[in-house]
Amino acid sequence: MSTTSSFDTDHPLLSRLGLGLKAVRFGGTLVLGVVLLPAVPLLGRRSKYLINWWLGRMLNALHVRLDIDGNVPSGPMLVVANHCSWLDILVLGRVFNTAFVSKAEVGGWPLVGSFARAGGTLFLDRGQGKTGETSASIRDMLESGRSVLFFPEGTTTPDPNPQRFHARLFAAAIEGGYNVLPVSLRYCDDTTPPGMHHALAPWVNEAPLWPHFRDLFKLRKICAEVRVCAPLDPRGYDRRSLAEAARMAVAHRQAVATARNLREKARH
Repeated sequence: MSTTSSFDTDHPLLSRLGLGLKAVRFGGTLVLGVVLLPAVPLLGRRSKYLINWWLGRMLNALHVRLDIDGNVPSGPMLVVANHCSWLDILVLGRVFNTAFVSKAEVGGWPLVGSFARAGGTLFLDRGQGKTGETSASIRDMLESGRSVLFFPEGTTTPDPNPQRFHARLFAAAIEGGYNVLPVSLRYCDDTTPPGMHHALAPWVNEAPLWPHFRDLFKLRKICAEVRVCAPLDPRGYDRRSLAEAARMAVAHRQAVATARNLREKARH
């Protein structure tokens, strides 16, 4: 599955008129989400189709184009990816239609928390014994037939090359016998150096959300490259070795994509 995008590198930022039109479209899509929110629990399992449709509209409103390389397997699995920004939730939620694992604080955020709960997000409480409870909740979600996605780096980073993957939540895949699907994610346009995120994409170091959102919103277009790795069978792994195998798969996928981009630039 693959889509491609072209970018206007001479005019990477929107004009005032373009910015106004984008704001109207984004605001309308956000209001639509609020209106549809009460319908989500009423639809039960079918709500994932409504959520997926709305996520697609949000990405279109933000002028985010998807470039997906690799096959998305069917059946419930534990999906893991490198983490760059709040935008990851929209992108990966659209591609994989999964429930997410998020820090508990997100549940208390205005509006965002409501959307997260409606989408079936599992909130991770900090403290002794809480990780085991979250792992059990992940297994329950997988047993219900829905995939679960979390970011094992535990934080956002500015580098597409993944940092250390924390191992604890990989126990859900091992104990339940569910495959792990590593995914690499990168944001770029035609001016982005290979192997790097677009300069405005990362939201890191607890930076204020509004300035980051504002700067990203001004872009005419940005591409989200989603590279799907081969699933990992958890048999024979412990938590740490499975986490490291997933990290290495993401790192390898990023390295292959970087090498290809460098070759393409050299030809031009």
